[in-house]
Amino acid sequence: MANTRCAHCGTSFQPRPQTPKQTFCSATICQRARKRQWQQAKLCTDPDYRANQRSAQRAWAVRNRGYWPQWRQAQRAPAPIDGSRHTRTDASPVQIRLDHPPVKMDSWTPPPSGMFRLTKLPNFPDETGLSWLVVITPVDAPPPVKMDV
Repeated sequence: MANTRCAHCGTSFQPRPQTPKQTFCSATICQRARKRQWQQAKLCTDPDYRANQRSAQRAWAVRNRGYWPQWRQAQRAPAPIDGSRHTRTDASPVQIRLDHPPVKMDSWTPPPSGMFRLTKLPNFPDETGLSWLVVITPVDAPPPVKMDV
């Protein structure tokens, strides 16, 4: 049987005889990538699987209510050794950069309907210009209504 290249890491490997169409090697990181790719495709194409995943995540969240607050507390940077606390004196917003993917697959919820004001923030030094950083604030005025005259 001929060697093939792994779809994740690119190394050459010999597929198992039981799975001649094998595209990922047996390395742990490649198998995780294969499973992640399968799961993403399944979430996109199978509504039953998606609903089952959502209900399982909700059940886990109910069983482990204190997990996320504890995790966030553990991720915060410790105070400086000298005991001083640094506070922000300027009014500029805090820029958050994640070095890892978001923790939950379904953590984002759309904002409520209504009118909002988008305020573009100034460019940051390492910004590529492909996106804007904005502040979203609700507008208290009621939406315009078409009047019949």
